[in-house]
Amino acid sequence: MKTIVYVIVFIFFITILLPVFITQGCDMFSKPEKGYIDEQPIEVTLYMHQDKMIKKVDLEEYIKGVVAAEMPASFHIEALKAQAIAARTYTVKRMELLGGKPNIDHPDVDVCTDSTHCQAWISEEQFRNNLKKQFGMFGYRKYFDRVSKAVEDTRGLILVYNDEPIDPLFHSTSGGFTENSEEVFSSKVPYLRSVASPYEKHSPKLVSTVDMKVSDFIKALKAKVNGLSLDAKDIPGGIKVLDVSQGGKVISVQIGNKVLSGREVRAALSLNSTNFKIEREDDGVKITTIGYGHGVGMSQYGADGMAQKGYKYDEILKHYYTGVKIKKIQEIY
Repeated sequence: MKTIVYVIVFIFFITILLPVFITQGCDMFSKPEKGYIDEQPIEVTLYMHQDKMIKKVDLEEYIKGVVAAEMPASFHIEALKAQAIAARTYTVKRMELLGGKPNIDHPDVDVCTDSTHCQAWISEEQFRNNLKKQFGMFGYRKYFDRVSKAVEDTRGLILVYNDEPIDPLFHSTSGGFTENSEEVFSSKVPYLRSVASPYEKHSPKLVSTVDMKVSDFIKALKAKVNGLSLDAKDIPGGIKVLDVSQGGKVISVQIGNKVLSGREVRAALSLNSTNFKIEREDDGVKITTIGYGHGVGMSQYGADGMAQKGYKYDEILKHYYTGVKIKKIQEIY
């Protein structure tokens, strides 16, 4: 009799309870249902890469530190609001609490302070000190409050495409047109399309020049490109741009016996962007670059220029990120 009871209990466990446990287990790391975020405060797990420590930070306070580090506090408040929403979106997309995927360099935390693969961030104390050096003891408060207000006025707002947080890439200065994502990175992203960015004339890095000795130019390229054959007599005749992006950036260029990507040349010569022109001048080489950064997504100086022309933060964001919507975090999670 006991054997029969044990068999019945075992069958019940296998057919009823075990599938429930398995199903719940599979959903542990999936996106939470809507309304989940209302149940608890939003905290970011932040790795301080210089101090090598982990701390929990309120999301909105963290965003203030990002905006302070990523965009000049002297920018128009509507541009700062746009930056705040982009920063919040980037963060939310990587928060494990909300089903996001942290960077592979630090899978145990949401984000870090290393700007080479996460957003830049500074503490409130650092921000105050930076502003005091720039604007003085009595002038700094105006800009400190401006950044705080930009974050508070956009509290909880993020950018979504098909109700999913986007990857809100941004850069300093596009040089007139932003880039399609696939012309810079590997994949085509529907909201990262090339658009005009006409209000960047106030950017100090809109146009820049680099003057090099011919020997230094050749040495720099050969240090990064294995097997490159290039002599002084090949400049400029041995340099020919083969393909240019919709936004005007160099996609590929023939240099000597090699075909290089614009990104390879930019990295080898430490250029501001891949929108460059190489010219021979006597015994030297003059390189003119337009713009600063990868050119994908929002141009920060373009956003500031739009704001100065009267555009609001939502108009700025929807211009640079094609087809997106701005929603409250609570509407998505």
